[in-house]
Amino acid sequence: MREAVKYQAADGRRFVRLTVENLTPTFDDSQFKLLNNFEGADPIPEELRRRDIRDIFISLKDSGRADTATAEQAVRGTTIALPYEVHIPSLGYGDSKTLQFQLLRDVNTVVVASAYKGQTQEIDIHLQQAETTNVVGITSTQASQEADLASQATFDLRLERSSVDVRQFQLRVVNLPKQIAYSFLDPSTQARLSQVSFQAGVNAQPLGLRLFLPERSDDQVRIDQPLEFWALVMTDAQADAFRADRLYTASEIQASRVGQVRLAIMPRGVGKIEVSAPSLFSEIQTGESVQTTMVLRNTGTRRIDNTKLSTDAPLNWRVEVTPNIVPALEINRETPIQLRIVPPADVPVGDYEVRVKSESYAYNRQVPSEDKIYRVSVKARANLWATLGLVAALAALILGIIYGGMKLTRR
Repeated sequence: MREAVKYQAADGRRFVRLTVENLTPTFDDSQFKLLNNFEGADPIPEELRRRDIRDIFISLKDSGRADTATAEQAVRGTTIALPYEVHIPSLGYGDSKTLQFQLLRDVNTVVVASAYKGQTQEIDIHLQQAETTNVVGITSTQASQEADLASQATFDLRLERSSVDVRQFQLRVVNLPKQIAYSFLDPSTQARLSQVSFQAGVNAQPLGLRLFLPERSDDQVRIDQPLEFWALVMTDAQADAFRADRLYTASEIQASRVGQVRLAIMPRGVGKIEVSAPSLFSEIQTGESVQTTMVLRNTGTRRIDNTKLSTDAPLNWRVEVTPNIVPALEINRETPIQLRIVPPADVPVGDYEVRVKSESYAYNRQVPSEDKIYRVSVKARANLWATLGLVAALAALILGIIYGGMKLTRR
């Protein structure tokens, strides 16, 4: 094997350009005659003297090493390139032939298997990175993601360079609204990075890019509208050409010869429901009911659909919610809910709880909600005639005292 170079096509597919050369050792004339003169020995094939090789089969297999770019389990000996096998009919001495394979899995090391005359030879080869127009390349298998407002989104990136000397590069994101913060991360330590270094002999390494979305949408960060931006890797000299206060076109970025990958984030709104009331407590007497108004409010960032209100009440209590279903509730809107609680006529004196629950959906996802507890204190109804009799007796006592005092005063 003379050369094995990995390169990436414009459509993102990765290929290996493998060059094989015939360097078969042979016999000179005197050795050839001597070996042929051995008594009882088989004649030496003339093709060995010509040093031509015929019917060679070449394939690329997985080395089984942990340097693969995917999380799939690597199994040594698995064919990982198309075509699975290449046939070379003949290869003369000193001649070379270049073969092209498309990698089915992105790896840095392969096993080159060659079969010739029933014998197979396997050689582990570290692939050479092809020279590109960019100093370093950057790719991502997650070019577009969705994320809720007030949440995070992480892109897994991969950096590759063609040179193997020690180099340091700056990391930058352009065309991203200022409302969305970002950090480049080391996947193993989660350390935040502004620069990345390649050690000598290392030509590829992973990188993470984490976005932090704002809590609210605005003119620049719109719900359900994709935001395209670029992650860049560049030298110090190239970094001087990029500023944070302007947008860059795709042609400008591609002409800059920096490592570049176009990414997109789709902000999604979050539904949030809130049930409130001026008071969650009532005191009634036996035989009375509770009539109160509660407010259903959408405090999230997406319209809420099909909100259903239900209650859990003590046994034989009747609770009416009007309306019990709200078809739609826009952002920052509210609607009144009438709540009527009717205890049974023979309810014992005491404190009771009625649980008010809400169930709603936003963007076909259930919205989490918090139950509200309405407390009802039932008191015994006062006896009117006993009260009137007590008042009359008290009044008679007072009048008697006054009358007695007046008679004593006259004496």
